[in-house]
Amino acid sequence: MRGSCGDAFERDELRALYGLWLSKASHGIPSRTAFDMRTLRPFARNITILERTQTGSRKRYRFRLFGSTLALLFGEHTGRYLDEMVTPALLPSWRAFYDAVLASDRPMRISNYYRTPDENYLMGEILAAPMADESGDVRFVLAATYVGLEDGVKSPFAEPEL
Repeated sequence: MRGSCGDAFERDELRALYGLWLSKASHGIPSRTAFDMRTLRPFARNITILERTQTGSRKRYRFRLFGSTLALLFGEHTGRYLDEMVTPALLPSWRAFYDAVLASDRPMRISNYYRTPDENYLMGEILAAPMADESGDVRFVLAATYVGLEDGVKSPFAEPEL
């Protein structure tokens, strides 16, 4: 595998999931079946699994799993498509990120700001890693998102001080 992003994670949980993915990737991109719920249990509340689907030339990402902590923050999205959840203005960047994850041979890390009806801003740290289907086609993304308020000072959504 190229490079290492394990040390870049601020959250212990994400470093642990990164190590788990690496342990399953000893012979290439791990299969979706290598990550059953027993294996993912320590992270399950913060996990999403997306599947890239294609109809003709149209590619979409469908949430196959949407963790309960994330559902509390953003609503339940299991079974829904990314384009049904993300605003049209942000959709190209999210698609590009997930496309890059699937094209890579390793997990990636990003941090992101979110807005919800109950909070002015939230900061999230995300690990996203490629997974293959049973035939070896890399079309699943395993993502873990941990969200908090601790970075509010830097948030672009924070109200300006008067």
